[in-house]
Amino acid sequence: MAKSWSQTLLLASLAGALAGCGTIPDRPVSIRPAGTDLKAASSGDEPIPRVEPPSRSGNADTYVVFGRRYRVRETSEGYREQGTASWYGADFHGRKTSSGPLYDMYELTAAHKSLPLPAYVRVTNLENGRSTVVKVTDRGPFVSGRIIDLSYAAALRLDMLERGTALVEVAALEPYQYLPELVARRAAERERLAAVADRKAQRLVSVVPVQDKPDATERLASAAPVAKGKNKPVERRAAPAGKNGTLYLVGTVSGERGNPPRQLQNRLASQLQRNVRVESTTGSHYQVRVPLRDSSEARQMAVRLAGLGVSHSRVIVD
Repeated sequence: MAKSWSQTLLLASLAGALAGCGTIPDRPVSIRPAGTDLKAASSGDEPIPRVEPPSRSGNADTYVVFGRRYRVRETSEGYREQGTASWYGADFHGRKTSSGPLYDMYELTAAHKSLPLPAYVRVTNLENGRSTVVKVTDRGPFVSGRIIDLSYAAALRLDMLERGTALVEVAALEPYQYLPELVARRAAERERLAAVADRKAQRLVSVVPVQDKPDATERLASAAPVAKGKNKPVERRAAPAGKNGTLYLVGTVSGERGNPPRQLQNRLASQLQRNVRVESTTGSHYQVRVPLRDSSEARQMAVRLAGLGVSHSRVIVD
């Protein structure tokens, strides 16, 4: 009888390993006595969610497995997802998890591709209504279409051992996990990229000298009538360029599906507080015209346009 029961446990463990795993084997496994393990797995208390320091490992900005890159979430708050769950068992028992501790197939734990480590979630089997709380300590499952890899004990609670997979809902529990160091790293990277974009925009404007074309004052002066008996033109005060719409900063922006020129024009006008004109050109690109008050604000306006996705800015007089 004992021999038959041991064979059954071994087959169940192998099925779990084939269903999906979150870690990579690196040393032999040690398995506890079957009788006490099954009792503990089916009747043990659920883990109580609590505040824990983020794991020193397993919380990288991104990581790559089997050629695919995964991005770690900055917090578990608001996470809720439905999809397929699998489980992993004896083949990984006693091996190191992504967060550090050794994997114990008889504890209520799980592996997830993007949640912060550790985090607590409630997993509900949508096929039979059973649910359990698990602590996310590992990364996985790296099988297409699966959202969480449960421990043997958790799969037993949800009555999914035999099938190997089940349709579940996974919801993060309070207190939510938060990764301040990851947030800080990403914020610093965004600032660095913004600074690079700013420098590129400034270089772009610098290669289009405003002096290449006469400004509004020069045009008015050259067109002024010459008084009789005098060799100099009659002085005429130049109107501000923006008032008559004679000085423009012109650039191009890629069109977006469902974002016609009129909608884009209204958005840019609202953000720039200018009477912006957007016109269709060739392909999916639009021409953006922004009136300038004078030539001195061309550089600053070009930087703002670059931040809004408008490139190849140049000054024209029209």
